[in-house]
Amino acid sequence: MPSVDVLPPGETNENETPTTQPIVGIIYPPPEVRNIVDKTASFVARNGPEFEARIRQNELGNPKFNFLNFGDPYHAYYQHKVKDFREGKGQEPTIGGGPAPPKALLSATQQKQQDILKQVEHPFIPKDPPAEFEFIADPPSISALDLDIVKLTAQFVARNGRQFLTNLMNREQRNYQFDFLRPQHSLFQYFTKLLEQYTKVLIPPKDLMYRLKDECDYMGSILEQVKYRAEWLKYQEAQRRKEEEELEKERVAYAQIDWHDFVVVETVDYQPFEQGNFPAPTTPDEVGARVLMQASDTDMSRTAPSRNTL
Repeated sequence: MPSVDVLPPGETNENETPTTQPIVGIIYPPPEVRNIVDKTASFVARNGPEFEARIRQNELGNPKFNFLNFGDPYHAYYQHKVKDFREGKGQEPTIGGGPAPPKALLSATQQKQQDILKQVEHPFIPKDPPAEFEFIADPPSISALDLDIVKLTAQFVARNGRQFLTNLMNREQRNYQFDFLRPQHSLFQYFTKLLEQYTKVLIPPKDLMYRLKDECDYMGSILEQVKYRAEWLKYQEAQRRKEEEELEKERVAYAQIDWHDFVVVETVDYQPFEQGNFPAPTTPDEVGARVLMQASDTDMSRTAPSRNTL
């Protein structure tokens, strides 16, 4: 059962400072857990809720970090400490208040916290896209009967070889349900994809078997691939949102231009017999870009300090 430190109103503990006095209604964790809670609250107060979400994800299933869950009895104490650290009332946690844990454990925990902090400050940017899925093919919009015919044909061809496919094409060349065997048919690419996948399953190559065996022996590689793919999708989504925001800003900037606010400086009349080397006509987009560039140069000239004011 967790211990609840409750003191009557007006009384304080002589060994505690005003910032560490127990508060009525909050369950205080034991000393060995309190240090982890205080340290995590200190990091979260400095780095924001994103750091808390990353800790919750990385420490999923770790009972030492159950206080991050809303239903945990120590969650109220954790929220209270985060608030204190944000307001500058909390004290940085120190190792003490109970039996000191081994130095190796402390160094490993601190190193893990530093790694998590680095991941928050320097987000991972994937360079290359992840490998394509080998056993996924989106089915086309056809009837269930036609889809079963395509799948069963691919299975039989994968099991019996190309000679079976040749004999089938000769026998069913007038059957419209087997038109997908023709290269110019729209379902031929889907049939070919299924044929490759069924061949790998029924008659797997040696390199594929070795790779599957290595992945079964070391499950960490599969988790790394899943994490990389998730990071890649997250990065692509962030880039898409960034491009949409930039396009929206450019659209708003163009919309703010008053296209009717102009002054006719001079009118030049050209005679039909005159010939000259004139530039190509300017498009509205080019005019808008020049107006924005001119406005930006004007703002920079206004904010730039004078050389004589030194």
